[in-house]
Amino acid sequence: MKKIILTILIVSIFASCGGKNENTAKENEKNENEKNENEKNENEKTKESVITKKKITEKDLIFKPVITKSGELAAADSFIVKDFFGLSKDSIRIKFNSDNKVKFFSIVEQRSGRIVKTFKKTSEVDFTYDVYFDNPFSIKIYFPKESYYNLEVSRKSGSVENYLSNAKLIRDSVIVSKKTNRSKIGTTMAFEKVFNQPKKYIVSSTFSMSGESKVYVPIEIPNNTVEFIYTLRISGEDGTQREDGRLFNDVNRISKKVKVFGLPLWESEENSNSLSREILNSLFPPKKDEDYTLNVFFFDKQQEIKKFIKYGGKEYTSAFKYDINNSALSTQSRVGLVKRPNSGFSYIGLQSTSSFSKTYVWLDVVALYEKTFHYEIRYRLQK
Repeated sequence: MKKIILTILIVSIFASCGGKNENTAKENEKNENEKNENEKNENEKTKESVITKKKITEKDLIFKPVITKSGELAAADSFIVKDFFGLSKDSIRIKFNSDNKVKFFSIVEQRSGRIVKTFKKTSEVDFTYDVYFDNPFSIKIYFPKESYYNLEVSRKSGSVENYLSNAKLIRDSVIVSKKTNRSKIGTTMAFEKVFNQPKKYIVSSTFSMSGESKVYVPIEIPNNTVEFIYTLRISGEDGTQREDGRLFNDVNRISKKVKVFGLPLWESEENSNSLSREILNSLFPPKKDEDYTLNVFFFDKQQEIKKFIKYGGKEYTSAFKYDINNSALSTQSRVGLVKRPNSGFSYIGLQSTSSFSKTYVWLDVVALYEKTFHYEIRYRLQK
């Protein structure tokens, strides 16, 4: 009986070992197959590359067109620019003719701005030059008269590697510190604080017999301002909040995130959308205190402010002239966008609506204006 049990145990052990060996063998076979497949793919890629290079010989390195314009019409007093590139040891051939003489025909090296060649008062160009360093180039043609023209730019690769290169021309706009011969002028939106710190006002007082009081605030807007953004935080509590004084940083931050997509900087009768409006729409109004509101009036003229201060009724539109689009009755904390008045001053009239309690106001203003800058269109090679 003991011999039988021992025999069974030995058989079980051998069977177990055999199973493990069988699994290991299958796994090794799988890994070996994957390895062989990878090696096969690599070999095929290498063979393909070698075959490609063998197919391309020096006989294949001939001039091939990279720009072809046939029978194009150039307007009178027009300036045409065509861009291309050449790799080191390449050759460039340029052929041009027109039915009227051009004032000049220039070939310019983009990186340095050096002129490769200029032809003046000509109607025909046939020019070939060698490229010593990888470089983008531009052809610049000035047509004083309306003209038909043909233009062909061809490139002859200097090596098989150049022929097989995947290099392409990348266009960049680069801001420069000052005006240059090839710079252009652009405009962007800039920002300026009107107050160093938000202005704080107490609009209503417990000593007012009517339960109402009025305050007016003159805002001197910088001369170059087109529009200004303001925040008005209205509260029954005297304490400041973390958000007070953050308007300038918020405007600056949002302006960098707003997707312009060709939007004009400012609103007009033709354009209801603008960058300034997008910035405003992205700003959150200051914290609201539901129990406290104000009547807010915007004025362009100081004489209307005097009428506002003296008036004690409720027929506001007939009593004084104010900016209806930007004013509001019984409003809580708010944010707004206002065009700069011609006088350079904007006046805010604040009228309390709460009875026999103090209303605290924090006013912050950021001026928006146009800023010009110089930039160059530059090209670079990406390989």
